[in-house]
Amino acid sequence: MKRFKKSFFLVALLSILILTACSENGTKLVEEKDIMATVNGKAILQEEFDKAISYYKDYVEYLYGEDAWESEARAGLTYKQYYEDSVMDDMIYRLLLLDAAEKEGITATEEEVQAQLDSFKVYFQNEEEYKSYLTQSGMTEENIKEELSNDILINHFLLLKTENLSPTDEEFKALFDELRMNTQVRASHILVNTEEEALTVSERSNNGEDFADLARELSVDTGSSENGGDLDYFSYAQMVKPFSEAAFSMEIGEISEPVESEFGYHIIKVTDKIVDEEKTVETEKDWLIAYYKDAKIKELLDKLETEAEIVKN
Repeated sequence: MKRFKKSFFLVALLSILILTACSENGTKLVEEKDIMATVNGKAILQEEFDKAISYYKDYVEYLYGEDAWESEARAGLTYKQYYEDSVMDDMIYRLLLLDAAEKEGITATEEEVQAQLDSFKVYFQNEEEYKSYLTQSGMTEENIKEELSNDILINHFLLLKTENLSPTDEEFKALFDELRMNTQVRASHILVNTEEEALTVSERSNNGEDFADLARELSVDTGSSENGGDLDYFSYAQMVKPFSEAAFSMEIGEISEPVESEFGYHIIKVTDKIVDEEKTVETEKDWLIAYYKDAKIKELLDKLETEAEIVKN
């Protein structure tokens, strides 16, 4: 049940190209029906959105079968619904960051763009395969260079905003404690869609039914249900916050009441805890700095989104 992540090879590689969502001429040269949303006057086009979605659909069906796209990816959410929401968010955030970078006067040099293009071409076996990709995707090398340039602008902007950020000593300690950096928990869980189902699971567990058997029978988390709900060892930051807060506050052998998260409702059983006394603020400082910067980027994105004019059709 660990965080739902988009991390597959070709889609991840090409995401910089297919999540462009930016009409160079604004919205004037396209019909309103072809525009899904605008971000500070820049358009997210239906064509670009559909193109992005098609990559995810093809990959999901490649992994899980032809009917998988409409099947449940997480509690109450199909792969189609998940990726439609996720792609739209990605497109909006990309335009927000590009707009902010342009306002800061950030630019990308020809040398930087060419270096990124050379790195991109490494993923193709030869020039013929690269050209075949261009043909099949309906792109030109100029399209690719433009999107690589946009990526450089975004990266420069984020670096500008975060490179000198670092927690204070007090913040380091607070983050270390909040994230229980020296502790790992092993737990099993049963994930269901509704609170009513979760209460039924709790009742059956309290009446003495075996937790692992209940997980195999009832859990919609197919990744763990086959193992009796076992999630192995995990750190606090690996799970969604409500799940971690519950699991890390429990004793070994304890079974929780229903815990609601974005995935549904969990019944959690803690089976072990490990405390590593050798982990300290000092040993985890690099990770904590990265975590701190990620949090600041999230704050920046929230601020840009709040201040932006975003219109969804």
